[in-house]
Amino acid sequence: MTLRLDVLLAILGMALATYLCRAGGYALFRAFRPPRYVEVTLQHLPGPLFVAYVAPTLASQGAKGFLAAVVVVAAQAVTGSLVAAILAGVAAMWGLGLVI
Repeated sequence: MTLRLDVLLAILGMALATYLCRAGGYALFRAFRPPRYVEVTLQHLPGPLFVAYVAPTLASQGAKGFLAAVVVVAAQAVTGSLVAAILAGVAAMWGLGLVI
């Protein structure tokens, strides 16, 4: 196995860009206090990001995906736990896969 310099530099460059983006965000929030609505938005961001991540896959599953999404929403409403909701959704997809 050989080490290609161009690949190594690309990986290191992407790592540096990622680090600078994250560190820049932390530095910005340390220097400036964001408005209250930004803080509230950031606190609620994981839920919409998760939905955006799984929605295309659920839509491609048709009725099975819709029913599993209903199970996920119900589990989240009852337990308040994202982990429990994810596990319920996976179990629902598996169970519905056996039936539908």
